[in-house]
Amino acid sequence: MEHVIQFFRRRPVLRAASLLAGSLVWLVGFFLVPLAYLLAVSFAHRSPYGTIEWTFGLGNYSRAFQPLYLEIYWRSFWMALVTTSVCAVLGYPVAYTIALRASPRLRSTLLMLVVIPFWTSFLIRTYAWMVILRTEGLINSAARSLHLLHDPLRLLYTPSAVFIGLVYGELPFMILPIYAVLQKFDRSLLEAAQDLGAGRWRTFFRVTLPLSAPGFAAGAVLVFISSVGAFITPDLLGGARTMMVGNLIQNQFALVRDQPFGSAVAFLLTAVVLLMLLAGLRRAQRVTREMF
Repeated sequence: MEHVIQFFRRRPVLRAASLLAGSLVWLVGFFLVPLAYLLAVSFAHRSPYGTIEWTFGLGNYSRAFQPLYLEIYWRSFWMALVTTSVCAVLGYPVAYTIALRASPRLRSTLLMLVVIPFWTSFLIRTYAWMVILRTEGLINSAARSLHLLHDPLRLLYTPSAVFIGLVYGELPFMILPIYAVLQKFDRSLLEAAQDLGAGRWRTFFRVTLPLSAPGFAAGAVLVFISSVGAFITPDLLGGARTMMVGNLIQNQFALVRDQPFGSAVAFLLTAVVLLMLLAGLRRAQRVTREMF
């Protein structure tokens, strides 16, 4: 055994390859191979009994562009975009306050409050929102006890409920990347801007905001991808009236047993999201260069 260890120590290339071998096996076996299988399934057909017929064609992809499914895609991207925008508006001030305004002791407490929701299952937290938003829930009960409402509001199983659930679930993914960037912020740049005559707001928009763009971009990517493919929140808080593309894919695999069509929709979603992310990242880099 010692001879083997000495052999790898004397050859750095072989040592690096041996360290990467485990990761490559894991990546290929549990990521690339399942993706390749689903890609092959997306060109197959569903048999009358719900199994896969290995007769290849483009019927699943052409079916995915029917008006019924285009409406679901549009709803998914629109809700994901609004969720990302709301999370950015709410998350940036929180991350800014924690990173640049709070004391070290208070900073740890605030970060813990941001991370605490991850200690509970997302499914349980979504069920909690169902209890809050339902007709006999906390909001309607409090409003009626204060004589603010005569009839309860219909909050559950609406697009608004889906927005609330998505924003609640994805907000930490916007706060933490922005905080990570702002925490490493060189505060001497703020002092230099103020010494040159820039006010507080001008310093923020010309120095702080551009330098925090990488954190904002990372947060936007995490929130958008998670929101556009969400299926638990729309299913529990929105019901059948607010179906998103994640619910469509889930139904094809779990209920309809049409794996080829579900695979085709999943790959189309992946391709569109990747193209949008590449375009967005290029746009963000261009804007950052223009600012400086």
